[in-house]
Order: sequence, then structure tokens, then C-alpha cells
Amino acid sequence: MINRKEIKKEAKQVLKKNYWRTIAVIFFMAMLLGNFNLFTKSRNSIPIMHENVRFTKVMNSNIIKETIETIGNFRIDLSNYKPTRGVLANVFNNVTSSGNFIFGLLNSFNQLVFHNHLWQSIIILLGAILSFLYWFFIRNIMIVGEKRFFLESKNHKKTKFVRILLPYRVKKIKNISFTMMVKTVKEWLWYFTIIGGFIKHYAYILVPYILAENPEITGQDAIKLSEDLMKGHKWEIFIFDLTFLGWHLLDILTLHFLGIMFINPYKECCMVEYYFLYRSEGKKCNIKNVAYLKDKELEKTEENYPSDKYIHKEIKKEKWLHTDYNKNYSLSSIILMFFTASIVGWLWEVGLNLFQYGFFANRGTLHGPWLHIYGWGLMLILLTLKKFREHPIETFVLVMILCGILEYGTAWYLETFKNARWWDYDHFFLNLHGRICLEGLLTFGIGGTFFIYFAAPFLDSLYIKIPKKIKTILCVLLCTLYVCDFVYSSKFPNTGEGISQEFSAYKNTTEFKI
Repeated sequence: MINRKEIKKEAKQVLKKNYWRTIAVIFFMAMLLGNFNLFTKSRNSIPIMHENVRFTKVMNSNIIKETIETIGNFRIDLSNYKPTRGVLANVFNNVTSSGNFIFGLLNSFNQLVFHNHLWQSIIILLGAILSFLYWFFIRNIMIVGEKRFFLESKNHKKTKFVRILLPYRVKKIKNISFTMMVKTVKEWLWYFTIIGGFIKHYAYILVPYILAENPEITGQDAIKLSEDLMKGHKWEIFIFDLTFLGWHLLDILTLHFLGIMFINPYKECCMVEYYFLYRSEGKKCNIKNVAYLKDKELEKTEENYPSDKYIHKEIKKEKWLHTDYNKNYSLSSIILMFFTASIVGWLWEVGLNLFQYGFFANRGTLHGPWLHIYGWGLMLILLTLKKFREHPIETFVLVMILCGILEYGTAWYLETFKNARWWDYDHFFLNLHGRICLEGLLTFGIGGTFFIYFAAPFLDSLYIKIPKKIKTILCVLLCTLYVCDFVYSSKFPNTGEGISQEFSAYKNTTEFKI
């Protein structure tokens, strides 16, 4: 029996050596995978609808229920089964939502065949397809990339954050995505046997670690190797998971900050220790396919992992990670960045509304396809924080402050002089009068900092390639259209279902809290 205390002791030592980089990886992955709830809602969150409108957000269980009832011509009474509160309800919803692209397809079929809602069906289907593509090409790849970072961190105390991108740098995306999909499907099918799903969960648990070491291994071989390595150890890892129940309760009480700052990286470091032990044991027993685990550099103790000695050839360092963020931008670049940010912000919020509520709403106070608060916000931080660019942490804090002032001031102006609300943060954690909230400020801080250091230099390099004459015409045309829209919207702002709500009516139904 492996000494669990020794495993945890060694994991703590590894975590201590590379703590802040590890936290950065965990924080990034939590946001990317939606585990930290920073990007789950748009800034405009007022889905105001009349009772006769059927485009409402439904749970996966309701999709199944309605489809079965219609096909079978009988009713299912779920009036006493409403998992809306409690830990188990969260577990249930998370498990069902993890396969949302499947339920999206089912809902699309349901709406098209039984309700004749062609456009809603198309929207839901599009959302399901995009969800699947994200899950297949980004989520699964980045999970393996995260495991790679932790594998290298065990014996290399200065492992860099960019090592999570190794799967992309060795051009093994298709194989990793397919293998992770096969693992997920097989495990999901085993859950129909109830107990079999839990057993296979632990049998397949090493698959992403195996792919992180050697992404060339095929899906069936990776799964078989994981099963062989886990023989006699599944109960061991199950007990290990149980020892973290208390930690997970503390994580909930601290709004998941403890999980980001300690629990998740600590547990991952422990799993890496287990992986290396099972890997060593498998090599001694010469089990089938263990020859794929041939990255000897992982076993050596060095400052950094020697990427030139990796078993697969890596692409050279990404130039976009070494941008000239201190450069000065021309007027034309600033104008084009303003409209790029405004249009991207509009697409983000309109798209999110389509996928969440199933109907089109032209977000923002203007009538054109742009949300200019995004553009003004990014221009504000880009032009006023230049002298702070050498200090990323200060930049991040100042971005939060400036964006908070801009958003709060804009909301106050619209409520005071237009008697309407275009966004609402009531019931968000630490909100100020429903105009701004901590969650939104953190989002702006991360997004704005990324824009300053990466997006702005990258966009400028693209704009420079546009012929000067064409660029001038484009800037003049965009500015003319924007000014016309702004002047018209100042008198007749964009309002409607899912866009805004009369503020006097809103005050009567909402209690403002900080």
C-alpha cells in the first residue's frame, strides 16, 4: 500500500517550489473551463420578456421530459423533483451540463419537429455545434496541457506557464482530441450501469497524464494503458479523493478562492506523484504499451524542462508571447482598435443572448452593430496607462478601477437621464447599486490587461499591413456612421425586449445592495 501521507508531503514540496506559476495555471484553467464563474454572464443581463414569448432557458432534464412526453403521448410528473438548491443539485446540474452539446442537439430536434420553431432550432443547433467544437478542440486539449505543466513541475521548479500549450506546439491536436473524446464517451456509457461508471472513472483517470507525456499514443492504447496502470489502485485513489471532502467544503465557504489558491493545485500535485509511482511500477512489470511512457527528461531534476530534448519536435517559440506592448499607436490604429473592440463586444453579448435565451436582441444603447462602451473602455486603459505597462499587477488593478468608474458612471447617466437600465448586476457577489460588481471588474481587469499586452500589439501589426489610402477611407467611413448613430441614439436610444428596462419600473421591484 502506497503511503498517502508521503505522497501529500512530497506534493506540498513540489507546490511550494513553483507556487505562483501553478496558481496562474489553475486560475487560467478554472476560467477557461467555466469552473470559476467569471465569464458565465454577459454585462447586459436583462432578459426581459412577455409571458407569451416561448424562447426561455430550459434545463436538460426538461428537454428530455418534453421530448419523451411528446413521442410517447403521456405525461411525466416532476412537480416534486426540482433540484434547484443544495450541493447535490449542483452536482446533478454540472453532470448533465457537461454534455450540453448532446442535449442541445436533442432540444434542437424537439423544437423543430414538435414545435415548428425553425429559427430557435437553428440557434440551439448552432450553439450545440460551437459547444462541441470548443469541447473537442480547446477544452480537452487544454486539460492535457495542464497535466503537462504539472508533470514537468515535479522535477523542474521553474516550469513556465506556456508549457500548457505543448499539445498545440507538437501538432498532436487531432489525436489528443479524439482520445479524450473516446475516454469521455466510454466513461459516459459505463454510467448507465451506475456502479460501472464510477469504476471506469478511476480506471481511465490517467489517460490525460499519459497523453501529456506522449500525445502520439492512440486512444485505445492510452485507455488500455491507464486501466493496466490502475489495476489494484482504483480504491486507493477513491480513498484519496474522500480525504479532500473537507477541503472542498471549505472551498465552497470561501467562494472557490481557497480551491484556486491551494486545494486544486495541491490535489493535482498529489495526482502527479501517484502517476509517477504507477508509471514506475508499470515499467518494472513491463505491462503492455508502457513503452509509450518514454519521456526520460521528466525524471531528471533541472531548473527548466529542456524542450529541445522532448520526444516530439516542438514548434519554435510563439512570437505573439513576445510582443512590443510599449509601442506607440497611430491615430488610424487607435480608431480601428476602438471599432474592433466595440464590434467584438457586440458580437459577444448578442451571441451569448442567442445561446442563453434563444432570441436575437440588439445589445447596447446604439442601433448599429457595436457596443461602444467596450471601445471607450479599451481606449481609456490603452492611452492612460502607458507609463504603468512595465508593471502588470499595477496595470491589472488600474484597469479594474478605470473600467469600474466608466461602467458605473455610464449606468448612472443612463438611469438618471434616460430612465432606463441596459445591464443589471443585482444579486451578484459584491455589487454596487447593481451598476458594477466584483465579478465584472475582475473580468474587465483580465480582459483589459490581455488587450494591453497582447491584443493591441497584434491588432496593430495587422492594421499596418492595410494600404494607407484604404485605411483612411475605412476610418472616415466608420467614424461617420458611428457619429450619426450616436447623435440619433442620444435622442432615440435602442430599447426593447431583452435590451433595456424602464428604470422607474425597475426600482419598484429591485432592492439595491452593496
